[in-house]
Formats: sequence, C-alpha cells, structure tokens
Amino acid sequence: LDVVLVNSKSAVKPRNPTVLAQANLDGGGEHDAQRATTPLPAQTESKEGDLIKMTQRRVEQLEEEQRRLMTQSREAAPAVRSQPVKPGEQRSDQPTRGQDDRTSNDEMARLEAEIGRNLEHYAKRPKRMQLTATSAQGVDYAQYYDRLRRKIETRGTSDFPQRNGKPIYGQLILVINVNRQGKLGYNRDGYNVEAIDVAKSSGDPALDRQAVAIVRAAAPFGAFTAEMQAKQDILEVVSTFKFTRSGLDVRLQGR
Repeated sequence: LDVVLVNSKSAVKPRNPTVLAQANLDGGGEHDAQRATTPLPAQTESKEGDLIKMTQRRVEQLEEEQRRLMTQSREAAPAVRSQPVKPGEQRSDQPTRGQDDRTSNDEMARLEAEIGRNLEHYAKRPKRMQLTATSAQGVDYAQYYDRLRRKIETRGTSDFPQRNGKPIYGQLILVINVNRQGKLGYNRDGYNVEAIDVAKSSGDPALDRQAVAIVRAAAPFGAFTAEMQAKQDILEVVSTFKFTRSGLDVRLQGR
C-alpha cells in the first residue's frame, strides 16, 4: 500500500480509490495505467485477499448469530408469561397453583435478568475497524498508519530475525490490534482481544515468533486522534511483513 498525504481535498468521494490518504481527493486527468500496489503475483494477492474476506465474514456471522439469539430470548419471555391454563386443569392443579406460579415467576425473572445482561454485554462490545488498505477514501488514520509502519520497519530492520547468527528471510501476514491508547490488545468489559495474530504463517515458526516480537518492541504507537476515537476502540491493522536483504518491508494487506 502507498500512503499519500495530499494538500487538497474534494467534496466528492472517489469512486475507485487506489491509495490511502488523509482526505478525499477525486483526481482528474488521464490515469488509465494503474500504479503497481504490490510486488506479489496476482494469484498470491487474490488468495490473501480471500483470507481477509473469509475472516470478516466469520466475524459478521458470529455477531449476527448473537443478535438472533438475543432476539429469540426477548420474544420467548412474553410467550411464557402469556401461556393460558386449560379450564380442566384449573381445578386439579389448585393445591399447587401458588407454588407453580412462584416457580414460573422466578424462572421468568431469571430469564429476563439473563437477557438484560446479554444486551448490556453486547452494547459494550468494542468498535473495531479493520484496516486492510487500498481503499483510499478520505480516512483519518492515514498519518497514524504511516507512523506505525515506520516504527515497525525501523525496529525490524535493526533487530532483523536471525537463526544461529544468520538472517532469516521470509514473508507472513500479521493482524495487529491497536487500542485507543496506541497500545497492543484490548481487555475491557469482558472483551479480550489478542494483541497480535498470525493470519498467515511464513512457514518458519522462528521467523513468526521474531516478527511478533518486533511489533511488540515497536509499540506503543501513540494515542488515537479525537476523530479516530469517536469511530473505533480497536484498529485491526492487517499487514504483510517481508523480510528481505534490504530489511523489513511492511505493507497493508489488500482486500
């Protein structure tokens, strides 16, 4: 991904954004020839994009399932409360009617309390934004990401992964979860988000471990701006890490 800082902006969002910028800028002129966004073959980029899309769909499915279960619980409560007593059963059940009513009321209170807790817990879930790049609509996190990337690359180049004193080369994809304070991970109100996930291994466990250690050493990355904090609690930065003879190259993973 190329991060471009523009010195002007337009009121119209670009229809086909190709770079990450801090403001909307609908460019003019002739630009049929698109700039290269990644050195990877198209097939590799497509597979990695599919991985990100699959992850996003899974998260959406889990959230939809949670909403569906809570809706069913809310609908079940009045249904239980309104169940009629058959006339024939009214006389035979009369001796235990009071006890049954108390049991039913206790169960109803327990169910309603559980629904309330679930709704409260769901309302406190962190707002997350997954940054996978190439969408260059006017995003307020362009400068933030550029600073994060530079810190990681500087650390990774100076503390290059090694095995027995020799450099380790390779490529992997990491999901870096950054909270509002610019620190890694999230743990609040019962929600726990891991600091770093290896979305696609390099195939070398030693390189994977050292790549994660590099990100941890580079953190924190600075608090979110006020505008960013109004939109999200967690920024999920999905990046490709390439360890080459030139050093560490970090790029946002395309959709």
